[in-house]
Amino acid sequence: MISHRPHFALPVPRRAALVRASRIASLLPLCLALLAPAAARAAPPAGGAAAAFHQLNDDNWIERRETLSTLGFTTPLVLASNDSSREIYLPVPANVPLADAALKMDASYLRADGGRTTMVLAVDTFPVAARAMTADQGNAGLTLGIDGAPRANGFVRLSVNWSTMLSGQTQCSDPRTPGNVLRVEPGSSFSYRYDSRAVGDLRTAWGALPAVTAIMVAGRQLDAQSYDTAWRIGVALERAGKHSTVSTMPVVGDRIDLSRLKVPAALRAIPAFAALSGEGTHVLKDQAEIGALLSLGQNGFDGQLRGDILVGDKALLDSINGALDALAAQVGASASDAAAAFAQWRTRLQPRADGLQPSELRLVSAFGRPVILAGPQSGAAFASMFDAYWRNISGSPALVARAAHKPVSQEPYILLKNLGGAPGSFDVMSRADWTASFDIAEVASDGRLPSELVLDVSAAPGAGRTPPVVSVFLNDVLLGASHLQANGQRERINARIPPNALAAQNQIKVAFVRQPSSDNCRETPQSFPVAVLASSHIKLDKAKDEANFTGMVRRFATGAELLVPKAYLSDSAATLQRVVMVAASTGLPAGRTTMKVVDDGAQAAPSGNFLAFDTGFKDDKSLVVVKQNTLVLNDSSNKPMLDVSGFNRLGIVEVTQASGHDGVVWRSVGQSAPAVAKPFQLSSGNVAAIGNAGLLSEINTSDTSGRDYVQDAPSITIPDILWWVVPLSIIALFVLMLVLASRARRRRAAEQERAREAGLQQKKRDQ
Repeated sequence: MISHRPHFALPVPRRAALVRASRIASLLPLCLALLAPAAARAAPPAGGAAAAFHQLNDDNWIERRETLSTLGFTTPLVLASNDSSREIYLPVPANVPLADAALKMDASYLRADGGRTTMVLAVDTFPVAARAMTADQGNAGLTLGIDGAPRANGFVRLSVNWSTMLSGQTQCSDPRTPGNVLRVEPGSSFSYRYDSRAVGDLRTAWGALPAVTAIMVAGRQLDAQSYDTAWRIGVALERAGKHSTVSTMPVVGDRIDLSRLKVPAALRAIPAFAALSGEGTHVLKDQAEIGALLSLGQNGFDGQLRGDILVGDKALLDSINGALDALAAQVGASASDAAAAFAQWRTRLQPRADGLQPSELRLVSAFGRPVILAGPQSGAAFASMFDAYWRNISGSPALVARAAHKPVSQEPYILLKNLGGAPGSFDVMSRADWTASFDIAEVASDGRLPSELVLDVSAAPGAGRTPPVVSVFLNDVLLGASHLQANGQRERINARIPPNALAAQNQIKVAFVRQPSSDNCRETPQSFPVAVLASSHIKLDKAKDEANFTGMVRRFATGAELLVPKAYLSDSAATLQRVVMVAASTGLPAGRTTMKVVDDGAQAAPSGNFLAFDTGFKDDKSLVVVKQNTLVLNDSSNKPMLDVSGFNRLGIVEVTQASGHDGVVWRSVGQSAPAVAKPFQLSSGNVAAIGNAGLLSEINTSDTSGRDYVQDAPSITIPDILWWVVPLSIIALFVLMLVLASRARRRRAAEQERAREAGLQQKKRDQ
């Protein structure tokens, strides 16, 4: 029996709605499952903002990464001889343990001549890695771990040794392999970490400064005292072999790059940190955001805002305090439980400046790491105390230097060891170099300049018969060379220094070359010691006044004036870097210079030797005339040699006279001045063109033919030798004639005596 139940049909719209509802209900568990991880990811970590501030406060590690290019090796290092080596001194904080220290060497090799080819790396004289090269060419790069032991001298000494020799030779033959070459790129890097708590005094803080040190100032607008302090600090850094850059405290309206900022997720609940957690660029809209930028510590704004040395004037200290006050108020409103943690972190963010004296140097904690806080009038003290002469005694957290000058000697010489050239012995098999660097201001005094290099060396005898050769260079100019007797005794080499070889920064290089001997291949060539003795010195002599850059280096060494227009103080971010680099290039001393600010449009009247920037003079005798983007260069007869318009980002440096005094003038050509990143080398010209890449051209308008170079040629030449040979020959000939005449007289006298005796005998016979 079949029963029939009634069938109720629903309307079509209602039925569709129920179907959709059922589908949504079935998808709801899946949606919740997908949304749950996202919600968990968006939730702040346990502890919130307070834990994030504690984590920032507990992070005491500072990371450093230096490349060979930042250390001054702008071109690749090439090792090509049979047994050659290069030593690289990698700076580290003195007496501070390192962590995760590693060298990443970017290198390649060519092996066209075959044979046995080996690369050996040594750290602090101990071999740590070796590699044999077997292909025709290839990659020689490697990553090398370095032990974290503290270095008392502040350097990790890396030695790169390249050895190549032909193999399979049964008889003695030429083993040289010019086609086997090792090339080390400037991009090779050295990285490490160290605990900031190990930096406890100014001397250690100086050694911990990076190769490119950032000088932080209050802003684009500076007063004269702070500007004066900043440029002196920059020049002192350049003289010590470090490079400098200028950073300014950010202000509302500045645009920053957010891509490199690391904002902890827990801090994004605070509006100022949330604004900095995006991508791309961001315009700072209030003081709290500036405080948040400072609060991110060393890992947050590296590359955006750096301050390794702070010029601690009131404007900078007030700006830091105001930004952190604004952030503290925002933290209290948005995350009140984190206020105490932020206050603790703030003690490492804000430099302790209570009782700071104008000329004081103080080690403080700022932005989460140790920095040097310089008082607003401490530029001269900084240059003196961190000079090589007094640097080692600056082992104190704070110093006030009222006087710090090197003793002035009246002796006409200065020892090389007092210029950083440490005497010592080292082994040489084929070639080795000894170097010393000095600033011209260290040796020029009383109108005297280096005139002669006196080098005392000794060398042990080797197995070969060919004596060693020593060559002396100054700024890559060969001053002299000589064979050594190599008997273990002191030997003296005198090399005259031509004035045109001197520069603001000078390097002496002494190259020792031995001829390896193998006794017809029966012996393995061995190295033998040579030494540079402590009595090596530079002689000083009165120098003539020359109207060129070399002559101005000598004049500046005794003191000078720095003349800057008032407009420079309103654009410190751009102009300070220019003043530092030009001052370092022209030899302006940081400790013996007086800065004067010239009103815009006014004519300056210097009272002594001067370095001036974009200023006019009452009695200008300059040969260079600049009007906007037009450059006119006259010759010595005031006739234009160059008259060109359309220049931009060009600077002209000229030696000129004003108010009866000699000086150097910088003139910016075009709407924008060039960005000078490093000092440039000037020599015997009087006009130089400077661009973004450095020195573009240098000429001497008063000596276009090179007369000074010809007159400065060595005095011992072949004609001079002939002047000695001719008189000696005449004297010898005269003596010879006297001897011959004497012999002729004796011969005639003997003949006459024999004739007389013969005559007497004849008379006797006749009788």
